[in-house]
Parts: sequence; C-alpha cells; structure tokens
Amino acid sequence: MTRLLRIGFDMYPARASSPGIGRYTRELSAALTRTPGVHVERLNTSDTQATGQVSRLLAGARRNLSYYPAALDRMATQRDVDVLHCPGPMIPLRTQLPLVVTIHDVLAWRAPELFSRSGAAQQRLLVTRAARAADRIVVASEHLRSELVDLVGIAPEQVSVIALGVDGRFRPITTEPIALAHRFGIPPQPFVLWVGSAEPRKNLGMVLRAFSLVRRRAPECVLVVVGIDQVTDPMIERELGQLGPSVIRPGFVTDDDLAALYSATTCFVFPSLYEGFGLPLLEAMACGAPIVASDRTSIPEVLGDAGILVDAQHPDAIADGIEQVLLSESVAADLRTRGQARSALFTWERCATLTAETYQQVKSGHATKWQ
Repeated sequence: MTRLLRIGFDMYPARASSPGIGRYTRELSAALTRTPGVHVERLNTSDTQATGQVSRLLAGARRNLSYYPAALDRMATQRDVDVLHCPGPMIPLRTQLPLVVTIHDVLAWRAPELFSRSGAAQQRLLVTRAARAADRIVVASEHLRSELVDLVGIAPEQVSVIALGVDGRFRPITTEPIALAHRFGIPPQPFVLWVGSAEPRKNLGMVLRAFSLVRRRAPECVLVVVGIDQVTDPMIERELGQLGPSVIRPGFVTDDDLAALYSATTCFVFPSLYEGFGLPLLEAMACGAPIVASDRTSIPEVLGDAGILVDAQHPDAIADGIEQVLLSESVAADLRTRGQARSALFTWERCATLTAETYQQVKSGHATKWQ
C-alpha cells in the first residue's frame, strides 16, 4: 500500500492581519485535505485571536521567540511529515525537513512607504531568508515570480506559479434593490463598487477623482466604498466631502454580503497600483461583476480578457473605463459572461492539486536548495 504524502501545514498565518494570506492559508489547507494521495497535518490550529495591546505583544513575542524559531519544526518532526509548508514568509530558524514557502508579494521593495523604515528592512530580510531557505517557493502569478527572480536573485526553476482559487460562496446572487437599500443604504440606482483597504496602493483617491468625472455623464450613479471604516488621509476625506451622499460607505462586510454587492454592482473598479495576485478580481468575476481594473503588475494576468484595463494613475482613464460599462448594456453583459467563464478556471481544488505535485517533486528530490 502506497504511503500518503504527509504534509505539515503551518496554520499560524490563518490569523494574519492580511486577509489575503489568511484566506489562502484556510482555503488551501482545506482543499488539500480533499486531495488524493495527501495527508495534511495542520500545525497550530488555534483560532484564538489576541485582543488588547498587551495580549498582542505577548502573542507576537511567542511567535517570534518560540513558535517560528523552534516549536513549528518540533511539531512537524514529531508528526513525521515528509514536507513542511509555510504559507507565509515566516519560517523555522532551522529545519531538516524539505521546505515549501509561499511568498505573496514584494511590497517591501516595491512599496516601502507602506512600512516604517525598520519594518521594510525586516520584511525584506524575512522574504529573502525564506526564499533562500526553501526547497521550493510558491507564488500566485508569473509577475511575482519575475519580481522575486530580479529582486532576490532566486533561480526561476525554484519558483512554482500556482494561481489562487475562489470560494464557492462567490457566485451570482439576486438581491432585491429594497434589500440593498435596507442592508447597505444603497439607493435603487446604478452603483460602482470599490473594495479595499486604506493602503495607498489600493488607490482610493484616484477612484474618487475618477468618479467625480463619471458623475458628469451619469449623475444618478453612486459609488459604494467597502472595507474602510475611518479615513485618515486628509486629501481623501476632502474628496469624500465633495462627493457627499453620492458615496456610500458600508464599512466592513461579510463574505456573503460582499458576494451580494459584487452581484448587484453595475461596475466593479479595481485600480490597484500593486498586487501579488488580486483575489477580489476572482471574487468579482465569479459573481458576474463587470470589471474595470489597473493595467499593471499581476492584474492583467488574472483578469485576462474579462475586464477593461486602464492606466490607474490617470482619473480620466479610470472614468472612461467605468463609463464604457455604465453607458452600454452590451459591454456590461459581455464582461459579465467573460468574467464568469474565466473565474471557473480558478479553483482551490486546482490550486491544491498543483501544490500537492510541488510537494511530491520536493520530496522526490527534483528540487534542490537554492545556492
């Protein structure tokens, strides 16, 4: 009887502050448990979230001084795993186990303004160390692979490109306009949807400028901004004030509510300046949202021909893309169809199957450590 390939899968990043890394960790580990030939040992599965500043500091100290330096490798070794997979750039101080590491971005190089000076340096060190220690690196896009090769000096053959998947809850949902008005305060009229965080790379300020141009041709349209409770950038606050009630801000929403918004929007706009992959694109496509997105980094690779690509640094270009969708039923219908067809290519099952193949290659010695 053939022995199942035993994988030690670090679940600590499921509690990560980054929702993308957290979702990747949860979804991939779950899909791997359904993958033939693989047995997954989920390491550090506690769902406990540290609350309060002192608790978070203590949790961070345990992670940095105990869990990654020694405890993770000890857990994996005790469970007799064949390969250890760290789904984020934090890895054991040392391990004799074959190691697979997933790297999600190179923001510390490409957008250092998102970090303190010491934070950017620390993140670059983490990513570089993880990449050079790994038997195989997993990334979600060809663009990110080329970035790693250029910035860290990794050999291209050491990097496996495995696209992410989209959860089944993201599908077309019919929601009555009155329900949208009741739940989110969205009036029964066309709306443009933006989903993101306050990070500058998400480009909300440019969206607001573009939307003010769109309003000249489509004054009945509103903009729905999801994912931001408070705004600390004075320029964005000023733009929001100028647009007044034409901008609806539901704040943070559940995945089910997000699927309803993707399904109902007239246009989803995603003008991000940097993405390692761009999971919201998949979610929006799966729900049938017509998409206008940035033409840079990994975004064209994920979107393919299922959306309108624009120069995200020019509000006129973003506004033109949105107007193509708002003012043409045929354009919107075509993008909905293309998006749903393309999203069907991206599943967590496929992601898990390709990841399992990577484990097997590493276990069989087909990948050698970076020198």
